[in-house]
Amino acid sequence: MGWIQQHYEFIGIVLAVITAGIAWLQLRKKEPSTTSLKRSRVDHSAIISGSHNQVVIGQASSPLKASEPPKTERASPNLVYAGAKRKDVFVSPWPRNGICDPSTEEERANAVHALVLKFENRIPAGNRKIARALNVIAKLKFRHKNGATERDISYGVWLNSPCNSTDIGIGDTRELVLMCVLENKLVTFEDRRIDNRDFYSEAFSYVEHADVQNYERVDIALIDQNTQASLSTKLRVWREGESFCTSEI
Repeated sequence: MGWIQQHYEFIGIVLAVITAGIAWLQLRKKEPSTTSLKRSRVDHSAIISGSHNQVVIGQASSPLKASEPPKTERASPNLVYAGAKRKDVFVSPWPRNGICDPSTEEERANAVHALVLKFENRIPAGNRKIARALNVIAKLKFRHKNGATERDISYGVWLNSPCNSTDIGIGDTRELVLMCVLENKLVTFEDRRIDNRDFYSEAFSYVEHADVQNYERVDIALIDQNTQASLSTKLRVWREGESFCTSEI
């Protein structure tokens, strides 16, 4: 009987230990969990969030950057050399008229033979946008046959322009007076109508003429002073009888 009693006591102790272990595990589950650190997969700024006693430190989502609009290229003139031609022009004594197409019988009677160059603000093929040229000047450099002598013209004369520059609308053409025949000599003109100077006190004082009889080449540079659009053209120029001849270099 003593052995049986001891056996039952031992079983009771084992059951008590098991019961106490189960109770301890259940109590452990009910305790607050430790703080955990987490990271967001897409964000970089830290936030703190919590639920009951649980605290989670993560990272806040950052707003997506708005895409920048593509930069639009500024429209500019499309200056193009469009050929040369012989033309009779009238050299007015007064700066407001300048060198112009003759419009009266008197002007036609006093007109001189000239070589004019045509320049166009050409509409290009495709979707490229162009702008009006508002303030185009022409710089000329004449080169002598010997290749050593040069003659610079700071402002060439635009036909029918009241000043030393011209405007060229989209698709429009303007003419530059390259040279004229005066007393059987070839001369070019330099426009002096700058700085709002008064040239009305003396006739023809708004231009200067220079002999270019023995010059066979000329470099022309157009510059739109508003947009800085430019064009460079190089020509060989000569005369055959009464005709002007040109070829691009």
